[in-house]
Amino acid sequence: MEREAELDWIRRFLAHLEAGTTDLAPSELRLSSSLYTSAEHCARERDFVFRRRPVVACFSCELRDVGDFFTLSIGGVPVVVVREAADRVGAFVNLCRHRGGPVAEGRGRVEGGHFRCPFHSWAYSTSGELVAIPEGEAGFDSIERAEWGLRRLACAEEAGVVLVRIEGEDPIDAVEALCGVGPDLRAIDLPNYHHFETRETEWECNWKLLLATFLESYHVFSLHRESVHPWYFSHPMVYDAWRGNVRFPVARRTLVDLATLPEAEWRLADHATIQWFIAPNALISYTRNYLLLWRFYSPVPNRSEVVTSLYCAESVEATGTRKRLANAFDGQMRIAGAEDFVLQETIQRGLDSGALPEVVFGRNEVVAQAFQRSLTDAVPGRREGEGGNCT
Repeated sequence: MEREAELDWIRRFLAHLEAGTTDLAPSELRLSSSLYTSAEHCARERDFVFRRRPVVACFSCELRDVGDFFTLSIGGVPVVVVREAADRVGAFVNLCRHRGGPVAEGRGRVEGGHFRCPFHSWAYSTSGELVAIPEGEAGFDSIERAEWGLRRLACAEEAGVVLVRIEGEDPIDAVEALCGVGPDLRAIDLPNYHHFETRETEWECNWKLLLATFLESYHVFSLHRESVHPWYFSHPMVYDAWRGNVRFPVARRTLVDLATLPEAEWRLADHATIQWFIAPNALISYTRNYLLLWRFYSPVPNRSEVVTSLYCAESVEATGTRKRLANAFDGQMRIAGAEDFVLQETIQRGLDSGALPEVVFGRNEVVAQAFQRSLTDAVPGRREGEGGNCT
């Protein structure tokens, strides 16, 4: 975090702690359960949230050198992002223009400078141009190669984050997309982090249920009574929001000791897990030694795809680093999976039954409310009763 923002947050947290208060939303938020169960609403989220808005695709450190690439799915669309030149990252639909085969898989470096479809070996440059039709030139002699390159997508890079938008030709305003969060990410030198590992998991519940477990610490005293609560406060919740993006550190109990120290000695990263939500579906969780990037998506209402990546500020090849990071990653995934996510699967089954017409977010669940309200604003055409009380 930037230094003044760091000091301001600690001051606010200590004041809340002394007063026994927390940040509060103006009112409770009631939402129809259909937002988690409706196939129609899920399709609208895909179209309006995941395809028409820029989303976090990866971090710059995963594309250090020209030819480095990374594949992912955004709103159900296969995408490849690649370092085209030293100062440019590009994104393309990961489908060969011939018959729709993938031109890249996983992550790595483009061999020979060309993407190549495994079906018939059509080849494309890292800038997306069609460069070869092996043993088939005569069969496609009417094709203008300049018109048959990979379909380019809007892409931008800022503060170590690569953003991609599926629909629309206008350039991405990356500063706006990272509003409020960008300065913090530059302060921790995110562009120079190192990718350690990525894990993909699937869960039988809606993506919003999983993400919301990160957006409030109210449940820590209960759900994580044994695993997390002995070391972390369940409240206060202190946050900052900027047009959908949110910063909300979760404080360790040692933070109370800062009240006896001069502000010059205050360091939030020593006493908290600092979290940033980047709309619409990315969450960054940062400690002193590493950070995690979580990305969430639901292809259907009651199934989620979660991609979790771990990054380190130092080289992951340093002595002892790989084992330490693997243990940390295992621990994070174990708590989220065995405690948070499994419970959300149970909640999803209950919502799918139709027995509970609405859910409610309390005034103290202020960050989760901010997330839900931003989605309500982003998805038009809601059916009667879907939006709930959004005042």
